[in-house]
Amino acid sequence: MIERAGGAALRVYAAHRRRVREGVARDAVRVQETTLLDLVRTARGTAFGRTHGFEDVRSVADYQQRTPLGDYLRFQSLWKRALDGQRDVTWPGRPRYWVKTSGTTAGDKLIPVTPEAFRAHRKGGWDALLVAAERAGGDGLSGGPLLLLGGCTALTPASEGCWVGDLSGLVVRDLPPGFRARYSPGRDVASIPHWDERIDAVAALVEHQDLRLLSGMPSWLLILFERIACARRAAGRPVTSLGELWPNLSVFIHGGVAFSPYRATFEEWLGRAIEYVEVYPASEGFVGLQTERSGDLTLMLDYGIFYEFVPVEDLGAPRPRRHTVADVELDRPYALALTTPAGLWSYLLGDTVRFTARDPLRLAITGRIRHFVNAFGENVIVEEVEQALVVACRRTGAEPGEFTVAPRYPSSGEPRGGHDWLVEFRIPPRDREAFVRQLDEALAALNTDYRTKRIVDVGMVAPRLIELPIGTYHRWMREAGKLGDQHKVPRVTNDRAMAEALLAAVGARAREPLVLSGA
Repeated sequence: MIERAGGAALRVYAAHRRRVREGVARDAVRVQETTLLDLVRTARGTAFGRTHGFEDVRSVADYQQRTPLGDYLRFQSLWKRALDGQRDVTWPGRPRYWVKTSGTTAGDKLIPVTPEAFRAHRKGGWDALLVAAERAGGDGLSGGPLLLLGGCTALTPASEGCWVGDLSGLVVRDLPPGFRARYSPGRDVASIPHWDERIDAVAALVEHQDLRLLSGMPSWLLILFERIACARRAAGRPVTSLGELWPNLSVFIHGGVAFSPYRATFEEWLGRAIEYVEVYPASEGFVGLQTERSGDLTLMLDYGIFYEFVPVEDLGAPRPRRHTVADVELDRPYALALTTPAGLWSYLLGDTVRFTARDPLRLAITGRIRHFVNAFGENVIVEEVEQALVVACRRTGAEPGEFTVAPRYPSSGEPRGGHDWLVEFRIPPRDREAFVRQLDEALAALNTDYRTKRIVDVGMVAPRLIELPIGTYHRWMREAGKLGDQHKVPRVTNDRAMAEALLAAVGARAREPLVLSGA
């Protein structure tokens, strides 16, 4: 009875939110302008608001004229003032909670999370759950535990009255009463500070639970699956697939990294396909959600966030163009900037996106502003690397684990450079040379600059495949202090620092690099 009542409530609320989203999409320009002006009005008495003339802002153009784009380094000193005790710096009051996230410009970053920003994050989580209920059935989801494999719920003091934690851990500390009993692994396990210990505890717990939903980064879920399988084999209780343990599991909410390279392995572990819902929950704000089975992420416009889109080629220009939802173009790469109720103002998130549809606006994440490889003029981005890997794996029967791509510079023995692909294979390719050829051909088809450099090896030689033992990336991240859901393996780097660290860590255990015959 309780299961049916919970399922009925989810269905009703899901239908309501769908109608609301459709109305917002039809009025996107007005909704976004209203959002911005509300944020400006709320913060006009702050130090940032006074400095930037918020009192006189009456339109988007007024705001953009007064407020430049900025990244974390621009806000770092301002937020330090808030951490040191000052109030009303970039947002009214003083943020009590802060989240730590990895940065490409300033190491680990501390991002404020105000009560208003918390509400936006929770709204995104609710919408993801409602979409999952639409696809998988509300009755099933409400009948058992929901595994949220996120960050640690424990907090550490940052300064007097301020606390630092993982975003996902902070969110689950304040779950609605109706879902606290459904939340797995629960507060006690989720508060274990060390990632390895925590994931072992999660594995021991969920092996015996009737899970209905999984949520987390695909790469970390696969590690959880391996831990469960190893424990069962050691105890003499192996299973053909983990889906046997969770017959009612019906949906996976995923984000953080692209799912496509992991999907085949994921379904092999479970023994069947389930429903998938992709989300885009940055520490700075909940941006997007896959509202339909087919299609990319819907830009969520009613979470109190104002969005700007900067053409990638304008980054670093004295007066970069700053588009809004009123004038973005499809299939053009943009850097994403957010203005949020956490006191972020035209904050460059570091991600690049492209729009794939209108009404509603849908986008795909194409990479990071600084996560690319352009050592030889090839301008290869994360999205292209991931697509090429999917093609090569599909055509050679391979299944990858973690991976990254780095430049290989010219040497005395080879006057032209190329790319090194450092890959962990759960299932290696049937033909390694064919795998490398497929990578090369797929990238050439996706990227004109790469294709030009690869014509008869004029500018670049063929890619080189370096197979790493399973677990290499996990050990490297643990030794670097980067285990947990706030840290991800960079899929592309524009230098060899990470590649050399990985190779040094595995030494002779790395398989002999492979390049194409005659390349």
